[in-house]
Amino acid sequence: MKMEGKAKSHAVGKDEALSAIPMNKRQHWLTPAMIFGGLEFTIPVLMVGATLAGAFGMSQIFWILLVSLFVIQWIGNAVAGYIGAKTGRSSSVIARSSFGAAQARFIVGMTIFIVSLGWWALQTAVAGNAISAMLGIDYENQFIPWAIVTIIVGLLFAIPSIIGYGSMKWTDYIAVPAGLLLIAGGIFYALQNTGIDTIMAWRPEPSMTFLAALSLVIGINVSQWVIASDYTRYAKPKVKDNVLIPLGIVAVGFPLFYVGAIMSVGVGDADIVNVMMNLGFPVWGFLILWFATWTSQLVNNYSMGLAMANIFNVNSNKGRAILTFIGTIIAIIIALAGILDYFMDFLYMTALIYPAIAGIMMADFFFIRKQQWVDNKGWNWMATIAMVVGVLVGYFTQYVNTFGLPAVQSLIAAGIVYFVAMKVKAAVKPDHFTVPAEKAKEQGVNKKTELV
Repeated sequence: MKMEGKAKSHAVGKDEALSAIPMNKRQHWLTPAMIFGGLEFTIPVLMVGATLAGAFGMSQIFWILLVSLFVIQWIGNAVAGYIGAKTGRSSSVIARSSFGAAQARFIVGMTIFIVSLGWWALQTAVAGNAISAMLGIDYENQFIPWAIVTIIVGLLFAIPSIIGYGSMKWTDYIAVPAGLLLIAGGIFYALQNTGIDTIMAWRPEPSMTFLAALSLVIGINVSQWVIASDYTRYAKPKVKDNVLIPLGIVAVGFPLFYVGAIMSVGVGDADIVNVMMNLGFPVWGFLILWFATWTSQLVNNYSMGLAMANIFNVNSNKGRAILTFIGTIIAIIIALAGILDYFMDFLYMTALIYPAIAGIMMADFFFIRKQQWVDNKGWNWMATIAMVVGVLVGYFTQYVNTFGLPAVQSLIAAGIVYFVAMKVKAAVKPDHFTVPAEKAKEQGVNKKTELV
């Protein structure tokens, strides 16, 4: 117990990966909200905004963003964020309660690692394109110069996340205002080149349904339903705080999606680098694009490092930093390999996997554990079954028989199957997974509820 207390007291200063953040180190809700705002400052948001403009007018895009961000995304982030604040732990560690330590490490941790790595590689590639274009390098035909620029950009992106949470916080306080300048600049150059009348009169032939558009916006943000706790673990476990924290996502995401749409009207391209070049953005515009992208890259890289720490059961700050650096090198290699070519496929894949995991974690925390966290050892097959069902529901309603909102349906299906399966297991063949958190502690089923 003495060693555990010592570990807790240094949890924030050392930014340990597995231990709970002690209450006296929790911060004002504005800090994680600012980090969330930085998370939403991402090139794919601009690209999705441009994609929406290819199918909808400006008024239709307003309703798409209103429903997807202010209703669905806000609720999902608030619930996931509250779990992180209540437990003080990262997402891949929280999953140990429902999935079991073994499965949380090798399935959940690996999923978070791969998807976070993929997003990071994707945005690094686009930022490499932007800086190359600014320097006069043809990023489509001059591979070596582009690769050098991309490697340098990637390493610069990674430094604050390797250092830890504190460094990320201050980076976001600087970079989010820079992103606001990008929004203002995007609107200015779009109006100057295209004109307000053309933008407002934009009425393209619909190439997707309203629900498909909602799914696209949700898909780009759905990972937050799992990784939100990586940052809200530093927040206070108050309902009000965790309802307010997603404001960072919405306040930044809503105008940024719109900017991507407005900028692409008249250019006819979803490639944000081409859009900015055709609109005549000056050098500072590309620099701000890179600076704004830095904020979301920090989050992806940090979550990737935390997931790796859970996979290898590493709790020290030094170990987390080393693993984050290793993941960065792997992601840079993937960026150079051309992941941008598979952007949409990757986006849809993310929207299938994350909601199922989120549904299980939410059902376990609120309905099985009664808002308690337990470090359950082993592998919970009920969670495995529920995850498979959730992914299949998402896949079927996304690709086989398009219906509703696949990400939301995947989350609900996985949560219901998990809850029912756990109740059946408790009645037929109970084990340590079916024991309530309070009784588990009393019986010593999980002797080590604080990871060290």
